[in-house]
Amino acid sequence: MSKKSLLNNEELNYIQQIFGNSLAISGLPTPSFRVDGGAAANAILTGLGKHAELHLDAQFGDQHLRFPLQLVEDEFHALHLELGAPGIFQQGDVQRSWRLNLEQPLCLLHKNGRMSDLCVHEISPSGVLVESTGALASPESFTLWLPLPDQEPIKLRGRCVRRINSELTAFRLDLLPGSHGERLRHFIFQQHRLQHPQLQQSA
Repeated sequence: MSKKSLLNNEELNYIQQIFGNSLAISGLPTPSFRVDGGAAANAILTGLGKHAELHLDAQFGDQHLRFPLQLVEDEFHALHLELGAPGIFQQGDVQRSWRLNLEQPLCLLHKNGRMSDLCVHEISPSGVLVESTGALASPESFTLWLPLPDQEPIKLRGRCVRRINSELTAFRLDLLPGSHGERLRHFIFQQHRLQHPQLQQSA
């Protein structure tokens, strides 16, 4: 997408305000914008929505935020664009997912709620940096649960990609179907907003 399509700071602030503090609760928000471009424009947009992936792009410093859009039609046949939590990417020689560094590592849980020997230090929608606190080295793969404040845990499935040292291991995440991926993006976006309060300043 060309740079002309990127959101400016005022538009990005507006989107941040729409998400508000509701990202911290378990029920995911679904910000929605009504589309009223006339019959011809709405027909074009409907066609695009059926055959293409729609999104809004925003640039913030060296970070690229991509908000997924879904086109829905209500009972009165009016079109709405629903805005999802963005993917956040770090720009550079190679674009990669922005990583959330946790000040307090989160210990992954077993299905029964018991703490595992693996604690998350960094997380992105595609991977985690995990410390093994037990006597054994970190496993080649895991299926565990990430506890989040005031929310149900998120199920994560990781595959080892690199051992940093005797304690830290990088895992690639294979998110399971359902809302787990969306909830993880919401959590990361919420923490990104807390770390970058200038995003919430009114223009």
